[in-house]
Formats: sequence, structure tokens, C-alpha cells
Amino acid sequence: MFRCERCGSRYNAMYAAAFENCPRCQIRDRTAAPLTFKAFHLPDSVGRKAPAAPSAHVAEKTPAL
Repeated sequence: MFRCERCGSRYNAMYAAAFENCPRCQIRDRTAAPLTFKAFHLPDSVGRKAPAAPSAHVAEKTPAL
């Protein structure tokens, strides 16, 4: 499923293959809003990486060889 980040419209893969940008935003607002792939209708927070740990913190926990 492809989704417009600007207006939230959703399109299937066949429709999205024909358009690079959201057709609703192009017609209604005359703006180019790219369609992005969203798998399985998951919330936006799912799949994001956790923040990286500071390197000093990792060095403290690592035993010296």
C-alpha cells in the first residue's frame, strides 16, 4: 500500500506505479507530494530505529583485553 504523507490518501501498487506523486494533491493543491510505501497499515512509529548509544557508554561496559 502506498500513502501520501501530505494528505493521507492511500493507493494500491498498480495505481502508484503509474504516478510518482499523489494525484489528489496535484489536482487539488497543485503540489508535488511523493507517495511512500507503508506495509501492513502499521503505525508510523513501528519500524523506526532506536537512538544509538553514545560511544563512551559502550566503551565503559567493554572489558579491556
